Amino acid sequence: MDGTTVTFLRREDMLVLDFTFSNISRSGTAGAVVLGPSTPGTAGTITAHFPPQSALEETTSLTAASIGVKRVRYSGESTVALRVPPGTSVPFTADGLLSWAALQAAQAGTVLECVWGLFFGPASAGLVWRHVTAPVTGSSGATGIWHTRIAPAGTLPHEGGPVNLVGVVPPRGWQPFTSSLSAPQRQQIHDATSARPVTANGLVLSALGAHADLTGVWDPALGVTGYHHRSAGGRDLVVQVNEQGYLLPFGFPVRVTTRTERRLDLGLVQSTRLTVLKPEITYEGVAALPHAGRAFPFVRVRVDQPTDTEISAGTSLDRVGYWVHRADAPSATLPFALSADDRLGHRVHFTAPLVFIRGNFAHGDLRGPLITYENTAKNLPLPATGRLELAPDGSSTDERSTVDIAELRVGAEPSQATSAQLAAAGRLAAHPRLLSVGARIPALDALAPPPTGTGVSAAAPPAVTGAVHQLKLYDKYVTGGLAASRQVYASLPQTADFAPPPAASGAVAALGLPVSGLSAATGLVGGKLDTVAAGDFDPSTYFTPPAGAGVPPTRLLGVIDLTQLLKPGPVGAGDGTTTPKIITTVEHAQGTTKPPTAVRTELTWRPRIEVTTVAPLTTTRPDSLDIRSIGVTRFDGAPSTAEVRGELRDFKLSFAKVLSVDFRRMAFTGRPGTSPDLDVKIGDVRFDGDLRFLDKLREYLPSPANGPRVNVDGKGVEVGYGLAVPTVGAGVFLLQNLALSIAVRLPFDGTPVRTTFCVSSRGHPFLVTVSLLGGGGFFSLTVESGEVTVLEAQLEFGAAAALDLGVASGSVAITAGVYLKLDHGASLLEGFLRAVGALDVLGIISVSVEFYLSLKTTEVPKNPAHPTGPKRTEIVGAAMVTVRVRVAFFSQSVSMSMERRFGGGGDPSYSDAFPTQDAWSKRCAAFAALKDVS
Repeated sequence: MDGTTVTFLRREDMLVLDFTFSNISRSGTAGAVVLGPSTPGTAGTITAHFPPQSALEETTSLTAASIGVKRVRYSGESTVALRVPPGTSVPFTADGLLSWAALQAAQAGTVLECVWGLFFGPASAGLVWRHVTAPVTGSSGATGIWHTRIAPAGTLPHEGGPVNLVGVVPPRGWQPFTSSLSAPQRQQIHDATSARPVTANGLVLSALGAHADLTGVWDPALGVTGYHHRSAGGRDLVVQVNEQGYLLPFGFPVRVTTRTERRLDLGLVQSTRLTVLKPEITYEGVAALPHAGRAFPFVRVRVDQPTDTEISAGTSLDRVGYWVHRADAPSATLPFALSADDRLGHRVHFTAPLVFIRGNFAHGDLRGPLITYENTAKNLPLPATGRLELAPDGSSTDERSTVDIAELRVGAEPSQATSAQLAAAGRLAAHPRLLSVGARIPALDALAPPPTGTGVSAAAPPAVTGAVHQLKLYDKYVTGGLAASRQVYASLPQTADFAPPPAASGAVAALGLPVSGLSAATGLVGGKLDTVAAGDFDPSTYFTPPAGAGVPPTRLLGVIDLTQLLKPGPVGAGDGTTTPKIITTVEHAQGTTKPPTAVRTELTWRPRIEVTTVAPLTTTRPDSLDIRSIGVTRFDGAPSTAEVRGELRDFKLSFAKVLSVDFRRMAFTGRPGTSPDLDVKIGDVRFDGDLRFLDKLREYLPSPANGPRVNVDGKGVEVGYGLAVPTVGAGVFLLQNLALSIAVRLPFDGTPVRTTFCVSSRGHPFLVTVSLLGGGGFFSLTVESGEVTVLEAQLEFGAAAALDLGVASGSVAITAGVYLKLDHGASLLEGFLRAVGALDVLGIISVSVEFYLSLKTTEVPKNPAHPTGPKRTEIVGAAMVTVRVRVAFFSQSVSMSMERRFGGGGDPSYSDAFPTQDAWSKRCAAFAALKDVS
């Protein structure tokens, strides 16, 4: 009979079975045919094949139940293997093939798909199948559907009894829609039965499907901890699965209960509930964080809410788990409200979506799933509030690395503990790690430029809020600690520009620092972190390098590239003698650790500079620069304070080879509530070149130190002093209104320092008279670091004479003057000559003649066709002669004038004369054509 299939169909009670045989032979004569083992001494097997005993039905969420048509898919066949012992025969009849009570249920070959996708078999021998062999018709005339039930041997015929079942074939790992069980749940149940079988309190097979009542209880390490399944006619009635697992990345142990129920109006509806079993996690023992916790600066994390809520399963994470989604919006992740404490007691509140990791995977190798998780987590900012100490020093409570948190990105890394250790401790085989932090850096905010339109205050208090910067823990710090990284603990993937207003950083120097990291010793770090962590200081990369030919952003006195004055060398001890020390510390009330009462930001820089000459600057001592800034923002209601001081000592500035000024000291001080103060002490002033004629005046030049004139505005502070020379008269010589003054202006906008020297002024020119000759004027010279920017001078002179003979009188006067102005490259030159003569005879006849000549320079507009051509200037001369005659009662005045222009700046170029080809063609066409006369 091997290889033979016998089909049994009986319409009265809907009996449908196929029988196959193994080691079974047929013997006997017609009417008395029996089946028995083919091989003597060896049992044979008769296998009954049942039609589908279960159906996969689509389920919908209880919160979004649907009354529409739901999809269904039937299972495959189920098989029952019956053992025919040696020496036993089975009649080859309908009753004989259905008489299973005399046969034992074989373990091998019995595969029951009474639950779609799960394949059970008897856990042990000694089981029997009980059923009737003939149709049973009741008193009403109805015939019952044929069915069979499994029971332990020795039980009464009408008793089912509990039967243990185990998974005998791997479950289906796929399904076309959501159902009572998911593919991972079926796998967990199948795996769990190898540790403890499922108990079938009733299992009936029929042509219409199975009736089942299955229960399983297991250890949490297996993932599924409880399973209950009731079905009738192959259709699920109640299915509940209890799973235990963990929430990634923090490792909270949770229980997920999935319950499916049949409702007459909605069909199968399903709800999933997540319960946090331990809402607070600390990282100790086998769960201790690697690298002494430096990769994750929290010691405690807790779930504030929800701790017991309905959820839905979201995107799968490599089959080991799934993102937890909202039950009422299955396409959206469920935000968990969490809080975490760092090692100094700061608390950070944040929200995060979490991933459920099933317990059967929780203690194994999670490297693959963690990579998948981090690929999502690195682009998933978690909104956060609070303060966080990124790099705590175990020996100190100083808050040297505290930042204000705006967001977190949290990843995960594998645990170093063994699976057995993790399972015994009930911990997840993964640790959280900080991928990045979106934070406000107090040192950057405190010295940041004020918003546009608010003006500049030299003593503005530190800012409380500011821009959010992405920070990552520095790899060398994570692996080796602060000592190994030279106190550098964080890097900035996107460099932040640190360029505080000069008034906030001492005014004498403008710092341009491309902040690439943070240090517990110096605060802000510029340049390449690996260079700093190696203990080397390179000024050319640490500070912002000059961009092209523009003004270098890290400059001294507004124009000197400061990196040229600093020597490369060791980083130093972080005390501000090599690299700037820009740190923020948190102050607390006396005797308490929280809450904070103030935030203190301090900038200290006292570098050793080279004794050398760079452009207009000459330094004479290595410790000539000292910058300090201290700002305190208070949270206890007290006013915030700030103090800024910058000092540059013993240096010399040369201006365009015409003026040289020795500065003994230039000190800027700014305090809240008072005007900024600039203390300048000037040693020697020397004129040279075209201004050598003024050199004699330098011995009278006053020093602006402690001078009476101090002007402060939103753009800078200026100090100056003036010396007025008294009127001097000696015979025919008279000197009036002579005054000498000098002023030094220190701008707040980073522009160069400006020095102005004046001899009198336009409004009050000096006057000199010698007998019949007289004149006057003024002179003003403004120089910025490296160049003369404004030169203005005016000089007038003249002579006068008069004669009175009684009968006739007359007078004559001649005056002339010149005015010159140079202003940032633009020039203006003006001059005049005026001659006046008059004659009067007895008051009857009078004649006067006036001659006036003026000269000035003017710029010629450029040719529009050649806007890049050279500048051209012209000299414009204007003359006017006026004659007035009066005789008795008759008078007449006659004026004549003329103007002439003289070209300047060179002859016109070819392109000026012929800007287009057409102009040249017309020029050539104006000449007669050449004729050949030969």
